[in-house]
Order: sequence, then structure tokens, then C-alpha cells
Amino acid sequence: MVDKFSMLTWQVWSGTEVAWDALLCGFHDYSVYQSYRWGEHKARFGWRPIRLVGLNGHTITAMVQVLVKFYPLSIGVAWIPGGPVGDVAHWDAGLQGQISDIVGARLLYCRFNSMKPLLSEDALTLSASGWRRPSYPLLSGLSLVYQPALREAESLKQCSANWRHNLRRSEKRNLRVYLWKNPDIDKMIRVYDLMQHYKKLPPQTTREEIESMVDIFHDKCVLVRCDDEDGNMLAFRGALINGEKAWDIFAATTPSGRNVYASHASFWELMRQCRDRNVQWYDMGGVDPVNNAGVYDFKRGTGAKDLEYLGEWEYSRPSVFHVIANRIIAWRGYS
Repeated sequence: MVDKFSMLTWQVWSGTEVAWDALLCGFHDYSVYQSYRWGEHKARFGWRPIRLVGLNGHTITAMVQVLVKFYPLSIGVAWIPGGPVGDVAHWDAGLQGQISDIVGARLLYCRFNSMKPLLSEDALTLSASGWRRPSYPLLSGLSLVYQPALREAESLKQCSANWRHNLRRSEKRNLRVYLWKNPDIDKMIRVYDLMQHYKKLPPQTTREEIESMVDIFHDKCVLVRCDDEDGNMLAFRGALINGEKAWDIFAATTPSGRNVYASHASFWELMRQCRDRNVQWYDMGGVDPVNNAGVYDFKRGTGAKDLEYLGEWEYSRPSVFHVIANRIIAWRGYS
């Protein structure tokens, strides 16, 4: 609870990447999407990262990395993936005003997606501070959390019987599953294309996005590859690591790979790699149990636990601008 007599001030952060991430990892609700490197990654695609810290006296009690884009007619869009971190009571009009002043646009639309677990009191606090739920959410607000640090025998026990059975099937197919130290982006895109065509999915990512993440995160990007006995790539899976947490970021399996349960083998090896890196908490990258039940069942079968996030909230100046912004997002999507 915030001391009602204290005064919080928001200031622009001008320190180093190492210092930012060290402070960030001190908050329980931190995410890779608020990491310094994520801001640098998105800067390659037209977003301007702005980093702010909330000071209660001399103590940093909240942090936020805001990604900003500008459009004609003096329109500014502020997107906060992962959401601010720290005490929700600090995500108030003071933060909104600071963002508005820095962006300096005549029309401003701001949205964040908080990866703090949902608590009713936090939702009430945000509503009282002038935030609202968007009429067109971009994400389900749901995910699954896995514990890579468990011993392998314990991890097997928490899997569903079907998932465990399919993992054992994969182990009988002479698959080679290994850490992919120097990933070939073109081969990754090829597997994505095969998967998207087979499942009739829209593009999941772009070559430029993959290349940027692999380049910027390098030592914090862990990729696992699965080949058949002839060396043909069947699947890959990858994660971004920040501190003791990791986030599912890449996953694709060819139609041939599906037949030999390559996705099970890839996930299992990736969790071994995370365990070796002392990852304690693994976010499965979001789920949609209704519209994408197959992916949800696969992730849930690992023994991962359901988690609902505080999720998406918005504000705009002037306040009516959010109506137009949501219509545009619904029409064009968001990147």
C-alpha cells in the first residue's frame, strides 16, 4: 500500500542497460517485454522506447518502458508491453501525465498489457486512476506457467498421461534434439511457412522480427532444434531469458515433425536448457483455450498451471479518442 503522505515522482531513466535490467528484475512482476533489450528490438521497427522510473523519495518503487509511435495529425500512440512494474497505485494520473508530456502529441492513445497476476483490488485501483478496459483487446490475458527447475522425474509426473506418452514416442524415432547455437533464420522461416500452410494460419512472425530478436538478445535467446535421422529439420522452439524467468517466443513444427512428436521432444530439451540456466519460471507465451484449443492442450499437458494476467488497460487524451483508436486497432491490428 502506498503511503498517502508520500509523493511519487516519475523521471526519465538515462542509465545503462545493465542497471535498468538489474532494477527491473528486483520487481516480482517484471517481464522480458520491459527489458532494455526489448526496447532496442522494437526501436528497429519504428518504436521509440522511453524508460521512466517512479521515485518515492530516493527509492524506485515503479518502472515502465513505453514504446511510442507518431502518426500524421499530431497523433501519438504509446504501447507498454508487459505493463508497468511495481505498485499498481503508482500507475496513476501522474504516470499518464508524464507520458502525455513526453509524447507531446495533440491526440494520445496509451495502452498497456500488464503481466502481473490478476487481483480484483488492482483492477479497482486502475479504474479509479482513470484507466479502462479496451473494447478491442489484443490478447486473451491468459497464459500458463511452467517450472523448469524441477527435477526431470518430477516434471514427467506432472505431465498429462497423453503428453508423457507422446514424449516417449518421440524418443523412439531416432530424433536429434540439440541446442541451436547459430540459428539459420531462413530455415526457421521455412518451418514457419510449412506449419502455417498446413494449419491454415496467418503469418506468425517475420524474418526481420526473428533476425532482430536473435541478434539483440543473443546470449539470452535460447533455441532448440529437432532433426530427423537424416538431418532434416522437423521443429524448433526458443525462449528469451531475463533473470530467473523465461518466455516462450519461437515455436514451429513441420507436418512431418507432427507425425513423430518433434514438438514434444523440442519442448523437453528447451526446458533442460532453461534448467541449466537456473530459470525458475517459464511463461508459455499466452494461450487462447477457446479459439486455439490445440495449442492450449499441448501447453497444459506439460503440467503448466493456468494464469490470468491483469491484462490490457487504456487511456487517451482527449478521453473520447479511445473510441476511434479501438476501431482502428480492430480494423488494422497492432504490431
